[in-house]
Amino acid sequence: MATEQLPAELERRIKELENPANQGEGFTKADWIWLAILGVVGPVLLLIWGWM
Repeated sequence: MATEQLPAELERRIKELENPANQGEGFTKADWIWLAILGVVGPVLLLIWGWM
């Protein structure tokens, strides 16, 4: 399987994604806050609510 060639279109898309100019920006402070609220605090609150 390691010797198989990728289709040309897939190879082109991978190269485009690996280009540093196409990487996008990192998370902002607001993004980290939303991730913490929705990914940690929210589920914990739902678990506590379910136990009551």
